[in-house]
Amino acid sequence: MKKREILSIVLFVLLILIIIMDSALILPNQVLIAADLDIFFDMIGIMIGVYTIVTGISVIIFGYFTDIIERKKLLVLAGLLWSIVAILHIAVAEFWHLFVLRIIAATATGVTTPLAISYLTDFISSKSRSKSFAFWSLCTTLASLFAGVFALTFNRIPFKRVDIESETIRGNISFIKSTFPNLLNTWQLPFFLLGICALILTILNYFITIEPIRASKDKYLEEVLSDEDIHYSYKIKISDLKFIFTRKSNFFLIFNLFDVVASGLLVAYIFPYFELELGINVTNIMTVIVLLLIIVPLGLGIGQFGLAHWGDKKVQKGDLSGRVKVATICSILTLPFLLIAFSMSPNVASQTFFFKSIYTDVIGFWILWIIFSILLGVGLAFTFGIAPNWYSSLIDVNLPENRGTMIAMGSFIDTFGRALGAIIGGFMIAFTDSFSSTIFWSTLIFGIISTCFWVPLFFTCKKDYIEVDNLLKERAESIKSMSHAK
Repeated sequence: MKKREILSIVLFVLLILIIIMDSALILPNQVLIAADLDIFFDMIGIMIGVYTIVTGISVIIFGYFTDIIERKKLLVLAGLLWSIVAILHIAVAEFWHLFVLRIIAATATGVTTPLAISYLTDFISSKSRSKSFAFWSLCTTLASLFAGVFALTFNRIPFKRVDIESETIRGNISFIKSTFPNLLNTWQLPFFLLGICALILTILNYFITIEPIRASKDKYLEEVLSDEDIHYSYKIKISDLKFIFTRKSNFFLIFNLFDVVASGLLVAYIFPYFELELGINVTNIMTVIVLLLIIVPLGLGIGQFGLAHWGDKKVQKGDLSGRVKVATICSILTLPFLLIAFSMSPNVASQTFFFKSIYTDVIGFWILWIIFSILLGVGLAFTFGIAPNWYSSLIDVNLPENRGTMIAMGSFIDTFGRALGAIIGGFMIAFTDSFSSTIFWSTLIFGIISTCFWVPLFFTCKKDYIEVDNLLKERAESIKSMSHAK
């Protein structure tokens, strides 16, 4: 790979990752935002839900454009839009200000998913797609974690002074608002600083980043398109949509929005869940360290890469539906581990488990906490194993000129599912005043429903994969013969 190509990938990925950090900058400081703008989690849930739906609509629109125009142009557009909006967060004084900015930010964020997958697919060999997308998922996960930590560094609220034992969630927020009025608007600073960084990277991408050759890393086409004078001229047409949307594998891969409802709810409220219900704060940070030391190797190591590698190996050994099978197994096995973990519902401050029904001493607490961490880690490992195999499967059963559109459609349905989770979760939390019960029941109900969409793929994926494989083989021969004729 040439130096210019390497530099292009680095700049491209850095800008995309900063834009992807957008939603993660909101999540850690929801308590601050609620206190600062005098709102509660029902309004935050609506805002997150609308943000997610707008992101999905943007994904569909720009996913189609990804298959038609240069991806560099879309990158610069998204970079400019997001950086300006992020900088304007510093001026938010009322809820409607934030609501409008979040909608515009969602439009820019929606460009990133089809853009990144389409761009990277043309730099990555088709033999290792699951591992490659596992690496990309790791990058996005780490970016979100960085954004969360970065946002938290500006949160100066001493949560140890908030009495989570005796107060309701509303009471805790009221206490924070009245006690720390000068610390509330610090949630705006992470947006402002990352907006400046994104603006600089957008300018660099405009002058440096190059456009890769479409389909240049696909089986049969990789060798043919290595000649710089030969190009993959096929582009998506409106008439293609009726075929790709009726392909059975596309239906089951794309329309399984139930697979992400519970995870959307959990991600949306993970920080207030930790702060206000699990009782975790700076005085008991060791519990978080132990939790991370267990779930990170399991979730990111085994789940993100081990299960992605398993999917690649199954395909390389001739099992054309191997990646789908791995994703289906992951979807089924994630359910029991997460349900048991969430049913334990620990509270660090009071050293209790199972919704405060069991009190433990120090030794008993750590034993149960480690068990909770292992169960959560194994559940997350299977959860993280789904995405890279899902992306690879969706690419495998679609032609290169249709992939941006299909990734966009799949991402839109995913964002709709996450939005549904955030909205349902917000109202359930406001109604029950409990994060734990909301997370448990959403995981159970939607986890069972989503499994029904994975199983049929065992019977549809192989046929669709062979159809696409044969078409690409024919096109490679056609392109090769035309080049020789010249």
